Amino acid sequence: MSVPVLLIAFNRPDLAEKTLKRMIEANPSKIYFAVDGARIEKPGEQDKVKQVRNLTSLIPTSIPYEVRFSDRNHGCREGVSSAITWFFSQEESGIILEDDCFPDLSFFPFCEELLRKYKDDDQIGMISGDNFFRNKIHLKDSYFYSTYFHIWGWASWRRAWDGYRSTGIPHDELYSVLSKKFFFKRQVLKWYNWINGSSSGKVDTWDHQWTFHNWKENRISIMPNVNLISNIGFRSDGTHTVDENSQFANLSSESIAFPLIHPKKRKLKFLYHIFVEVNYYPNKIYQFVFNLIVTFLKVKYYLMILTKCNKGE
Repeated sequence: MSVPVLLIAFNRPDLAEKTLKRMIEANPSKIYFAVDGARIEKPGEQDKVKQVRNLTSLIPTSIPYEVRFSDRNHGCREGVSSAITWFFSQEESGIILEDDCFPDLSFFPFCEELLRKYKDDDQIGMISGDNFFRNKIHLKDSYFYSTYFHIWGWASWRRAWDGYRSTGIPHDELYSVLSKKFFFKRQVLKWYNWINGSSSGKVDTWDHQWTFHNWKENRISIMPNVNLISNIGFRSDGTHTVDENSQFANLSSESIAFPLIHPKKRKLKFLYHIFVEVNYYPNKIYQFVFNLIVTFLKVKYYLMILTKCNKGE
C-alpha cells in the first residue's frame, strides 16, 4: 500500500497492539505513532503508556516509522488534534486510526483508492470507514456521500485539515454556520452547545470541531456501503466510550467488494442523515420522521415482492 497511516494511542496497550498489528498487515508506506503522556495523578498509568510505546518493536524493518511521544499529558482535545497536525505537516494525505478503532483489512485499499480519486476535490473533506446503518439500506454503489464526519477510522488530506481549530471558534461564526445547516432551531442549539463546549474546553474532545470545520467549508464526507470499523474500546477505561452496552460498541465489520463502484451522482443520502440524527445524535422529531420513512419503505418492499410473486404464478 502506498499510503501512510497514523496510529494515535495512550494507555491501553492491548488495544494499541491489536490495531497496530492490523496496520502492519496492510503494509503501509509509513507508520506514524503518536502516544500522549501519562497523567501524574493516575497511579500505574506511566507503566501502561510505556507498554504502548514499546510496541514499536512489532514494526518490521521493511516499514519505516516515526514516533511522537509527549512528555506530558495533553488530553484528548489537544493530544489527538496535535498528533493529526503533526501527521499532515509531513504527509499530503493518509489514514488515521485511534487505538480502539479496529479496521477490516479492506478499509486500507478503500481509503487508498478514494484518497487518490478525490485528492483535488475540495468538496470532499474526508473518507470514513464507518457505517452505522447496519444493513437498513442497500446500495449498488460502494459508498455514498454524507454531511456527517465519523472518525472511528478515517482518511483525509492536508488541504482539508488546514485551518482546523480545536479552540477559539467565535460564537457568532458558530451560530451563523449552524443556522444555515439545520432547519430546526433545536438542532442548531444542540450542535452549538456541543461544539462550543468542545472548543471552550468544557468537553475534552476534538471531533466536534472537525465536523464544524468541514461544515464551515461546505464539505461533505464519504461513507462506505458496509461498516469497515469495529470500535473495540467501549469499556471502563475509555475516555468517552465507556458504555459496554452501547449499540455502537463492537459493531461487526465486513469487507467491501472490489473493484469499487463509484456513484454517478453526488447526492446526500437523506435516510442516512435521519438515521444518524435519531440514533447517534438523538432527536424526537427526527425519530418520528425516521420511523415513518422506514415503515413506508418496508411496506413498499413487501408490495414489490408480492407483485413479483403474483406475476410468476
